[in-house]
Amino acid sequence: MSVDVLLLNLTRFGDLLQSQPLIQDLRDSGHRVGLVCLDNFAAALPLLRHVDAAWPLPGAKLMAALDQDWRAATARLLDMVRRIRREAAPRHVVNLTPTLPARLLSKLLAPAPEAVLGFGLDPEGFGVNRGVWASFLSGATLRRLNAPFNLVDMFRMVGAPLCAPGIAGRPGRFRLRTPPDAAVAHARALLARPENLSPAAHPKGFVALQLGASEARRQWPVAHFAALGERLWREAGICPVLLGAPSERPLAREYATYSARSQTPFVNAVGRTDIPQLAALLRQTRLLVTNDTGTMHLAAGLGLPCLAFFLATAQPWDTGPYLPGCCCLEPAMPCHPCPFRQTCPRGHACLTRISPASAGDLILARLEGDGWQAGLSRELCHEARVWLTESDEQGFARVRSLSGHDAEDRSLWLSQQRLFWRHILDDLSDDGAGRAAEAADDRKQAGDQTHVPPCSPDFRRQVTPVLAQAARLLDMLAEQGRLAGKSARAGRLFLLNCDRLQTLLNACPPLASLACFWRELQQERGDRLDALLRFIGLLAGHLERWAAQMADSDDN
Repeated sequence: MSVDVLLLNLTRFGDLLQSQPLIQDLRDSGHRVGLVCLDNFAAALPLLRHVDAAWPLPGAKLMAALDQDWRAATARLLDMVRRIRREAAPRHVVNLTPTLPARLLSKLLAPAPEAVLGFGLDPEGFGVNRGVWASFLSGATLRRLNAPFNLVDMFRMVGAPLCAPGIAGRPGRFRLRTPPDAAVAHARALLARPENLSPAAHPKGFVALQLGASEARRQWPVAHFAALGERLWREAGICPVLLGAPSERPLAREYATYSARSQTPFVNAVGRTDIPQLAALLRQTRLLVTNDTGTMHLAAGLGLPCLAFFLATAQPWDTGPYLPGCCCLEPAMPCHPCPFRQTCPRGHACLTRISPASAGDLILARLEGDGWQAGLSRELCHEARVWLTESDEQGFARVRSLSGHDAEDRSLWLSQQRLFWRHILDDLSDDGAGRAAEAADDRKQAGDQTHVPPCSPDFRRQVTPVLAQAARLLDMLAEQGRLAGKSARAGRLFLLNCDRLQTLLNACPPLASLACFWRELQQERGDRLDALLRFIGLLAGHLERWAAQMADSDDN
């Protein structure tokens, strides 16, 4: 039962599934892979490929036990950790979960502190990120203008130092296992009993509808789903299949009320499937219509295309389906995506921005074989930013605009960050020159398609001076750092300018991910001045080039 690499993913259902491409990379590099996950998602384990052993943790039960008797619960947890470490005997631990409990768990399971990749703890118990991609990941996903990479690719890059040469440069392979026969039989039994279906009617196929989401503010209205389902049945003979957890049964009852009025058939599978049965049900359908959910990622791993709504805080750049050919819709509103932990001042107007008529045009065009583009209309492009998922020249997932919204500052800035962060992170990786040379070869073979149109003049005036000043501060830090051991004054100036750089970047929202990265870089490398100075020199060069390119755009 021992493994080479023990992977920790103690987050949500969708995030667990999105570990599959990293597991595939590790397997293709010759590793035996173990997985630690939460027990409420353990039913997904049979769908994951190349997991040689798994250890589900009782997260909710443990928290309840801690409330009752924390000493006894802690003792049981430590016994469990000792058992996992004894059985797994890993040489490396890759922790993809940035929470403090997961960091502590990685420390307890690893044979040595340096054996942890991703999110760990330093000897004093403070959080530390092992690897530059982990440092980037910890900040980018919390800042909506600064998350240009799909989460799957960021997971892959966190574990890339353990992978064979060339593995990280290929497109990620997201392919889940086929559900078992018993799950398939259950799915077929559900599909055989649509509600509201007249004896003379026969469905010409099924489309799955995932009504719920992690938050109500991220849910397309049930009335819109019902109007869409009615049209699919009326115009194409396609029967909707409702999906969801038991807690989402009220949404299914609301849908049933609308369908009873129009006498539209539907299959109600909400709360009637486990995870393998849900997978089997998805495989019986032609398409999934969904909010940003774990079901969306399950469909992607099964090769099922989807039309996905990204509302409120959700956006497809970082959490979109990891499958080429999916269509993602965002409300075409200046406030979208909204920041985390802020109250909406517009009454969640984004929820109703995208009409069921526009969504129906897209779906019918796709089902008829003409492609998503054939369903575009002027009304839809006014309502929504329409994105198509695909792979870029270096094998990373990306989204391409079908509606002309790629010329907005937000889209252009995210595209520019994809380019520059790949250069920066490849150059600063712990395997340094080797990874940078490999990445440069990949870009050369792909034609190095690095041109991205400039952002608006107002946006460039906001960002370019900050980048240029940050590069100058980094140059000063490099010089002061070299003198820090010889001069107390140089040491004081070094620390002062570290704080000045942090303050400068914090004050520029488009550079929030760079601000987080600089803070994490100091914390991770602060006890190794030579390593920190090397990174400072490399980062200064990249920021100088970035600022120069933006300034050249102003001149032209």
